Amino acid sequence: MIEVDVGEAVLGNLRIGISPLWETVASLSLLSRRDACPWPYTVWARNARQALGRGRGGEALAWFAGVGLPLPAFLTPVPPPTAAGIDEELAALRAVPEETVRQELARRYPAGTPEPFARFAKEPEEALDRYADLIQDYWTATVAPYWSAMRPVLDQEVLLQARVLATAGGEAVLGRLGGRLRWDRPTLSLNDSSPARREVRRARRLVLVPLLFARGTPLCATGSHGEDEVAVAYQARGSAVLAGGRASGAVRQDSEPERGDRLAILVGRGRAAIVRALAVPTTTSVLATTLGLAASTVSEHLTALVAAGVVQRHRIGVRVMYELNRSGRALLEYLDNETVHPAA
Repeated sequence: MIEVDVGEAVLGNLRIGISPLWETVASLSLLSRRDACPWPYTVWARNARQALGRGRGGEALAWFAGVGLPLPAFLTPVPPPTAAGIDEELAALRAVPEETVRQELARRYPAGTPEPFARFAKEPEEALDRYADLIQDYWTATVAPYWSAMRPVLDQEVLLQARVLATAGGEAVLGRLGGRLRWDRPTLSLNDSSPARREVRRARRLVLVPLLFARGTPLCATGSHGEDEVAVAYQARGSAVLAGGRASGAVRQDSEPERGDRLAILVGRGRAAIVRALAVPTTTSVLATTLGLAASTVSEHLTALVAAGVVQRHRIGVRVMYELNRSGRALLEYLDNETVHPAA
């Protein structure tokens, strides 16, 4: 159990950071589990395992399967304030000071560093380089092909949370995160895989990291300057973007729905893809780019879905946003056996 002490000043000092590195670690956690990956990760997981079998990247999965979560915090540095790519984050990972690595391992494992992390204690610089190389190979094989579809969804999540922060305040944002996170003012609790262990961290700044792969993943890290900045991952809306199983996210409307895809059988593949993508509020242009459909086709489907009473639209500035309403979320939850986050 990790408890983050969030004072009044912190509630007004929240930051939301997108992190390709954290997404990669969360996907490793999901893929390393023995049970089958649930929807919407099923097709992605199958493609990921095939890609790892054809080339490099499998070593990271093998190492992770023997380690699990939570990882020492230095392996998931706090995302920077500016939008960073995987290369920038891996560069920051390689640059973690040796003293920070050894101090974190000593604090986390007072009885002695376990074997999977022994090299980090003995040769931190070389171990970090090796780890970053493994993550790079795994990212290239499994996450990078989907990133062009994932990034717009994460951008929309940031906009959504920014709207809640601006209109209802930081406490409203923390209260709606769900998953392994529980907000009981002034404490944000993160349930990890070590319930007997309790850590208390006091934050002056809190960074929320939305992840499409976060399902059940306890990720928490402290900044390099001490416990003044704490980052915590949460499950972002819109993970349905991974359900298509294609790197481009393209949807073939002229083909038969996959066997067992009840939503697509009912409304067609194109419209089903849009319903799934609307688990997070988004625009017509983002849907068209993400799903590989013509904007006119997306617009036609949205008009029908609004008329059917499962999608609502509203304006934020110059943007017209579409999202599932209560009926739409119930439809998706029932037909896909997926719990959809309540609208913010």
